Amino acid sequence: MSGVSSTGASDVRAILAQNEIRVKRLFASYNPLTGEGSPIERVRLYFTSDSYVLIPVYMAITPTVAAIIAAGGVERYAVAEGIDPGAMCRAVHRLRAVYDFEFWCISCVKIFDKTSGRLVPFKLRWAQLKLVRILLCDLFAGKPVRIVLLKARQWGGSTVVQMFMAWIQLFHRSGWNSVIVADVEDQARTIRAMYSRMARRHPVEICSVQFCNFEGSSKNKMLVDRDCVVSIGSMQKPDSLRSGDMKMAHLSEVGLWKKTKERKPEDVIQTILGSVPREPFTVVVLESTAKGIGNFFHDTWCEAVDGRSAYTPLFVAWYEIDIYYKPFVSERQKTEFVHSMTRDELARFHAGATLEGLNWYREKRREYSTDWQMCSEFPSTADEAFQTTGRPAHDPLYVRQQRPFVREPLYVGELLADATYGPEALQNLHFVPTATGDFHLWKLPDTSRRIANRYAVALDIGGRSPNADWSVISVLDRIAMMDGGVEECIATYRFHLDQDLTVWRAVQVAEWYCHALLAVEANSLNPKGQEGDHTLTILDTIKEHYDNLFSRSDPTRIREGQPVKYGFHTNAASKTDLVTQMTKRLREILYIERDKRALDEIGWYELKPDGSYGAVDGKHDDIYMSRGIVLKVSQLMDLPVEIRQSIKPPPGNVILSEASM
Repeated sequence: MSGVSSTGASDVRAILAQNEIRVKRLFASYNPLTGEGSPIERVRLYFTSDSYVLIPVYMAITPTVAAIIAAGGVERYAVAEGIDPGAMCRAVHRLRAVYDFEFWCISCVKIFDKTSGRLVPFKLRWAQLKLVRILLCDLFAGKPVRIVLLKARQWGGSTVVQMFMAWIQLFHRSGWNSVIVADVEDQARTIRAMYSRMARRHPVEICSVQFCNFEGSSKNKMLVDRDCVVSIGSMQKPDSLRSGDMKMAHLSEVGLWKKTKERKPEDVIQTILGSVPREPFTVVVLESTAKGIGNFFHDTWCEAVDGRSAYTPLFVAWYEIDIYYKPFVSERQKTEFVHSMTRDELARFHAGATLEGLNWYREKRREYSTDWQMCSEFPSTADEAFQTTGRPAHDPLYVRQQRPFVREPLYVGELLADATYGPEALQNLHFVPTATGDFHLWKLPDTSRRIANRYAVALDIGGRSPNADWSVISVLDRIAMMDGGVEECIATYRFHLDQDLTVWRAVQVAEWYCHALLAVEANSLNPKGQEGDHTLTILDTIKEHYDNLFSRSDPTRIREGQPVKYGFHTNAASKTDLVTQMTKRLREILYIERDKRALDEIGWYELKPDGSYGAVDGKHDDIYMSRGIVLKVSQLMDLPVEIRQSIKPPPGNVILSEASM
């Protein structure tokens, strides 16, 4: 499908112009020897009247360097102090290695170039500089450095982290122990090999680096004269980790760490981090490629993105890595490429990709059988990285289409009445705002006019204990269907409560939303035993007090005298149907989702190896099921229609209606 060919020549020119800006930024001039192109704030340090380098601001304010700048430069300062200018230049050179991490990397560190296989000076790439900026700004702002790093392929994030920790130990803190922990010990040993390579080749004129076994152990090595121990360990054998005073921790490929009967990743990490204090120059980096959703690393990432943890999240997209780039042979070919761009390619361009990057991406895509595989290896966003692994029930690209509709709830609180069950539970219904409430609303009931079939409410029943499944009530507003629009999920009530009280709470919500149709997942209800030869379910009790309940019974059979079967029944067949209808709604944007938690659950709902559906291990699907039921029930309802006659609105609705607030 063509993305821009129908939008006119002016749009093509705008894309080409924007592309030139991005290409220049991706390949911007960067010289760490002079400081040109650095992502951190720098000032000039003159050596002579017409030669200078750019140094970090935090280096410029140190007493010695501040005095040099005040004197007019290195040469003038040396003359004024009676110091040999050559010796003074060498001293400044060493001082730059101490305070200018980028300069130290290019001057003192050798790495293997993946293209040539040769040892080359470590010149940071544009993608790596994104990480360096966070590391240095936090470090010299006096903040504990805490980063969760989502790795893409071939950009060297682990190398930056390890060299950054080495730089701190060499120049800024002695007795500053660090640990490298991976899923298996060999992985941690490979990472530490970068440290050993740096130590063997470090220029002695800057400082001599001796890196040897600590107390005869190959797992623990020590920087001689700095009293810094660098240890390694693994998730598989956490007991082998060296206990003691740790100041820095590099936790690698955390997404691979599997939960077992004996241990969980979060327990191992908590043990490691327990000795890392929250003070300046301490460093903790959790890094990994995306290994599915619902695991510890994914949870840690989400908490950081939502601002619910002390960690700064960082992701580098494939198009920010300069090796993923294929130039065009001519301007004409580039223009033709723009005309041929698909919707997804156009979206990636608007996200920040260059046309040359997309040219490479299109060719690379031919090596993969599905879009999911390509997105997993070369993600454009963090969501794409996580949600294109595993066996998702819904195409992550479809789920992502709903993300722009997500909002913070307008109201958070609880729905109260004169009682929690029985007829009085429907009296004096009123909403009480509270920051810790379980009821999240994006719209209040609208009682300004009477519209039949406007609201639908569904309940997925869980348990009462904190570790049980959640009970979730979903509210669907169908009013837009009157003008050809789509439904909107406008409220989520998620909580733990006794089953009978849970159903009554759903009735309260349905009544509050203008006597809405209520569908309850019936097969989750435990029968309430009675003496005699019959049972009375919770729904049998409810129906005596609330008459707008969803029934799955055939109307013909009801007329023939068969009992009404209230509630929505979920089984293998109906679950498959819910997945199918959810896929269509997501793909074609046939409903609007406001709750981020709902989209998260949709994202981690998956097809199991046995052919069943459910949430990934360790996650819930209760909001998903509640949404699936309410959307399915909506399909079976008549279109909403306005009733012109005047009526008295349900109790409690007038005060809190959208129209009256």
